[in-house]
Amino acid sequence: MALLWLLLPLFALAASVDEDVERYIAIFRGNPMFHASAAESLAWMGLPDTRLYDVIEERLRTDYPVPREMKTERARIAWYIRALGFSGQEKYAPTIQTFLQDRDYVGYARHALKDLPDYKIWNPVIADRKSFDPRLSDQANRIINMLRASDFRLKEVGAKRVYFERPGEPAVLDTLAAELLAAYPSADSRNNDEIAWMVKALGATRNEKYRPVVQEVVDKATDAKIARHARSSLDAFAKR
Repeated sequence: MALLWLLLPLFALAASVDEDVERYIAIFRGNPMFHASAAESLAWMGLPDTRLYDVIEERLRTDYPVPREMKTERARIAWYIRALGFSGQEKYAPTIQTFLQDRDYVGYARHALKDLPDYKIWNPVIADRKSFDPRLSDQANRIINMLRASDFRLKEVGAKRVYFERPGEPAVLDTLAAELLAAYPSADSRNNDEIAWMVKALGATRNEKYRPVVQEVVDKATDAKIARHARSSLDAFAKR
């Protein structure tokens, strides 16, 4: 709960990028018990500022290693590594690469190195304030930016935010529905995982307004994976 209160200002209206960065820096300079969740949230904040990631890199270098039996602490170290990947900044690649030889963290390091070039492109898209609707929270605006992205992998990140966070602004769900309707007819093996997450996220809302959208995907989708997830999502409406 304490972390929630720390992060709530990040999702408020009209927070500047510098304010977002300073709030995260304050978190990572504070109580380590909040660091793993904060690091995970950087995946959808669109922040590339090295002032923030230098603090995370310093914590990583200072606190590593930790005893293997301390699972919570190992998870914190792992999220520091992943967070450096979310920066999109190649300057952190050498630090990430040092963990490729550690069997406890090699998987996280590989993910982070894979993330670096993606987030170099994605961060400006996520945090593009020119497209922000001032009537919506920053959180909602970021999700909408992700859902409207041309890269289906970033659309998936946005869909997962809808699935796990259940944002209340109708504009977010309207955008998800519109993007799903535009995407599913031409789906193939290159993007069916991502579109499946989109229909799964919309179904998870159990909002009757969107039942016809999911029903259309059930009836017309030609991709088997998407159709399967759409049927499961349609079933979710009956469990309200």
